Amino acid sequence: MKSSSLGSITAAAAVVLSATTATAFVSSPSTTSKSTLSIANSLQDDLTFVKPDTLNDGQIQEQLCTDAANKMRRVMVPVSKEVTDTGYVGVSYIHFKAEKKTNTLPLLLVHGFDSSALEYRRLGPQLAKLGIDVYCVDLLGWGYTQLEDVNSFSAQSKVDALKGFWKTVGNDGDVVVGGASLGGAATIEVSNTQYNN
Repeated sequence: MKSSSLGSITAAAAVVLSATTATAFVSSPSTTSKSTLSIANSLQDDLTFVKPDTLNDGQIQEQLCTDAANKMRRVMVPVSKEVTDTGYVGVSYIHFKAEKKTNTLPLLLVHGFDSSALEYRRLGPQLAKLGIDVYCVDLLGWGYTQLEDVNSFSAQSKVDALKGFWKTVGNDGDVVVGGASLGGAATIEVSNTQYNN
């Protein structure tokens, strides 16, 4: 895929979560790298999480799927008490780390109905090669998110979990969000609540 066509696809499906950067997809490299460093040291992993065994459990032979599954992680993110009594839920994601330094904002991608972050197993590595930090996130109730002890999987709960995810993993920094189908609807809601707060 040519980078020019990739840019138009990304722009068409993306929303920037910052009123100050709504027209630009760039931030200063020093800001991005500092927040990335502090993020890696502050995450609380969900200790009950077991990475998906795509080969044995799913009988999936695609190497990109296996590679993506091996990168998967589940972290505890804050949500309302309506979602879970503890106020935290485990959200799974895959981070495709940028392979070169650019001024591009990180990209948060959300999968469609009845899918998982593995949906982006091909796109994520390609974007990382271009210098984009890509976070592919499972929607609450789908993929490999926490299911036990969750009181609500409503649309609002999914939005709360996505907001909690970026607050935890992205330090609530500027980000470009995009999604397919249900994931697109969720990212629109996340961006609407960001602008209205």
